[in-house]
Amino acid sequence: MGRTIASITQTWREEEAALNRFKRALRKDDQTLLDELLVMSRLHLAEASYASNLYPLDMYLIAILLELYKQLKSMQKEMPNADPFKAERVEAKKEDAFIQLLNAAASALFDAPAEKPAADLEEIPAEAQAEPANALNYADFEEAP
Repeated sequence: MGRTIASITQTWREEEAALNRFKRALRKDDQTLLDELLVMSRLHLAEASYASNLYPLDMYLIAILLELYKQLKSMQKEMPNADPFKAERVEAKKEDAFIQLLNAAASALFDAPAEKPAADLEEIPAEAQAEPANALNYADFEEAP
């Protein structure tokens, strides 16, 4: 009795055959690069067999991305000064400095001692201040229909 489901290797061969026309249409340099990418995806065929819920090509693309990311990480380890998030950290430091400057300015404005009013100016109690003619009262809203 034979298999009812094709193995991952058989599925891969079918996908690779489907890509042949595309591969032939590419330039020679690009064909070589595509071959390298396909080799990368073959490195994870065994793991791909556990992802039966994905389309085969999706799994191969994930395997290729995984290999490329591993290469990128190994190159970053070799170059200790290469930090992909350095620019973001510099921007964050600039933002922090700006926020500290704003806080200092605000505290200088609001924490400064209040100046004494001039002797010739008397404070007018809030109740005695006249309201503008077109000002609305809370009572006006209560009486609204």
